[in-house]
Amino acid sequence: MRATKLLFIISLLIMASCVGKDLTPATEVVYQGELIGNEDFTYASAAKVVEKCLEVKSCMELGQEDYPLPKIRGMRGGNAVECGSNDDGTPKLKLGCYTTDGYITVPQGADLEIISHECVHHWLYKSTGDADPLHSSNYFLSCSGGLSLTEDSE
Repeated sequence: MRATKLLFIISLLIMASCVGKDLTPATEVVYQGELIGNEDFTYASAAKVVEKCLEVKSCMELGQEDYPLPKIRGMRGGNAVECGSNDDGTPKLKLGCYTTDGYITVPQGADLEIISHECVHHWLYKSTGDADPLHSSNYFLSCSGGLSLTEDSE
């Protein structure tokens, strides 16, 4: 119970830190592709992304499963990425985005909690065929650093 309260407080602090922050779309692709190629990490932050995704996978009790790691698309030029469209046709801006083609898209400098959150989507999609865009899974709170949003990518 105490851990749940702590996770709730952390998630409120994370969400509050974004309130009032204008989201601007990152438009330039810095890197797009695999996290590991030829047994080496493919770019400077790949090791951290792999570590976070594997921690999430383990937390979700999927550590023995042979699911592939997500791919990554790193963007720069803004602090958010486009994740589909709003009802009015304008781009939906998010701090991170997962699509069922296996890509996590994040702006350069994204917090590792965003990566963890998108990894929950990835592992859910790989294990169930549903990326859970409505965030009904408890894994978003228990395995992604407490970051749980009301809606998200694909």
